[in-house]
Amino acid sequence: MSLRADRLGGLRRRTGTFCFLVLLGAAGSLAAAPRVLQVGPGKTYAVPSAAAAVAQDGDTVEIAAGTYTGDVCAWRAKNLTIRGAGRDKTILDAAGKCCQGKGTWIVKGEGCRVSGLTFKGAACADRNGAGIRLEGNGVFVVEKCRFTENENGILCGALDRAVVKIDGCVFDANGAGDGCSHNLYIGKIAELDFTRCISHHARLGHNLKSRAKITRVVDSTFDDGKDGTSSYLLNCPNGGEVTLTGCRFVQAPTASNGTMVSIGEEGAYPDSTVDVRKCTFVNRRTSGTCTEIRCAPGVRRLDSTRTR
Repeated sequence: MSLRADRLGGLRRRTGTFCFLVLLGAAGSLAAAPRVLQVGPGKTYAVPSAAAAVAQDGDTVEIAAGTYTGDVCAWRAKNLTIRGAGRDKTILDAAGKCCQGKGTWIVKGEGCRVSGLTFKGAACADRNGAGIRLEGNGVFVVEKCRFTENENGILCGALDRAVVKIDGCVFDANGAGDGCSHNLYIGKIAELDFTRCISHHARLGHNLKSRAKITRVVDSTFDDGKDGTSSYLLNCPNGGEVTLTGCRFVQAPTASNGTMVSIGEEGAYPDSTVDVRKCTFVNRRTSGTCTEIRCAPGVRRLDSTRTR
């Protein structure tokens, strides 16, 4: 074989290898491209659990209006966007079903976003069934959802990197009635942002319980009306950096606890603080004592402004 022919052969082999790698990379990129999964009557997936079974990282799941009864599932993919048609339109009624003994939805993937849904009726054998049980680290966003008549609205444990952002949501009538379950219970995570939400009438539990190292509650309302039986309107049992801005706290005459907000009573993080900015506290109890904010030893109260 001539030197020229040998060089041409080598060039062809290299060119062929390069083209194969380019095509392989393009095919891989195409396979990984985010998709939109349609859920509902007449759609590709009849119920959310069918979409959860095939969802891949980065997909968007759109759930049509309707009531999905007894459909429970776990979401394992990362960076999912899951949205309903609106919290008054797309309703997930667990109706006694429970995924893996934990709740209606278990969100295992990191970086997920959920919006426009109602979660109701979550109940499990341990009386701790959640509308959403969060198990994924990273950022988790919940927007414009409602959680009602569950044993817990949202529940998560210790997730050291988790940042939970809840905006424009309603939590009402959650709790098993044992004082150990709540409208929502956020465990030992990095940060919780609770913004423009309403939380009321927890069944003997707390309207918001957070063990986050940083808890920011902004423009939110905790009002148990005339007949609420919740315990604390807000509880941060390990303290941390707690900031309450522009919130309204209203204790019912029938409240099961004389304290509205309790900070650090189970052992506070080092350097715990609470800053109350332009919040309103209303006591409707007609007997006993009422404490607006109780700070345990080790929790420092910063300069604040508030109205009565």
